[in-house]
Amino acid sequence: MRASMICSFMPDKILFRHKVEHRLFTLGVWLANHVPARWIDGLSAALWRLVAPRLHRHRRAMKNLEAAMPELSALERAALLDRMWDNLGRTAIEAVALQQIADDPHAVTYNFSDDVLAIMQSEQPAIFVGLHAGNWEVPAIAAERFGKPLMGVYQKILNPLVDEDVHQLRAHFYKGGLYSKGLETITKVRRGLSQGYSVAIMADLRDSHGVFVDFFQLPTSVTTFPALLSRLYNTPIVAIRAIRTDCRKFRIDAVRLDLQRLPSRDDEILETTRRIQNQFERWIREEPSLWLWGHRRWNLDALKK
Repeated sequence: MRASMICSFMPDKILFRHKVEHRLFTLGVWLANHVPARWIDGLSAALWRLVAPRLHRHRRAMKNLEAAMPELSALERAALLDRMWDNLGRTAIEAVALQQIADDPHAVTYNFSDDVLAIMQSEQPAIFVGLHAGNWEVPAIAAERFGKPLMGVYQKILNPLVDEDVHQLRAHFYKGGLYSKGLETITKVRRGLSQGYSVAIMADLRDSHGVFVDFFQLPTSVTTFPALLSRLYNTPIVAIRAIRTDCRKFRIDAVRLDLQRLPSRDDEILETTRRIQNQFERWIREEPSLWLWGHRRWNLDALKK
């Protein structure tokens, strides 16, 4: 009787929490687009720096950072994570003001290699691989500016109300659609590439169905999806990131990865995946505080055994 009563109340409790989170999210969207940017961005950064160190993700971030960059002292790690939360606070506000940033002709500059510029100015599709560093929503503006029709693959937000709103805020920049990870998405992305759409994939998370490569000299399982698509459709892979240079001002860096076409499908996918992660690591080492260290990037408990 008691268990059935708990179960009957659970859906209402979850729905209520979703509604509260959605109202807070809606307020954040309004503030991001109507309050002076320096004030609201700075406030969000300050709140994240205050609250985040008390959360479990901070403890995970500290463990990840200690394992990946043991040369840093405890004080250096603490200072680095303080800057990381500052960056996340600003990114959270900027992400819901993406259209406002895109409408500002002076908000974004481009640091593209010549071969990336040639891809952007052509009708050739590309696979854009990004990571959770700087502001990872801003690179979509590049595709919009260069008239590059884009599909996106993203991690679905647990709150369905917030997920729907975030999807709508991003939709303008993904003319080919924006899809959460899943088996159906693989088919849609393959169809989109064959029709001339480029695809943007966040490729810096652990993937239990992927392959193991070294990342900061620690083995981790990562997605092979970009490498598989590149081999199937002979499509170039472009690593891309956006670095904040001032309040809502960004520099987008992009490099075309040098890929090897190998006789063995498995060998090629492994090598391509390794090159993607190597590029990510080079960028992260340039300024480690811009990357989100709180993800489950490595299985550190298993590595200790």
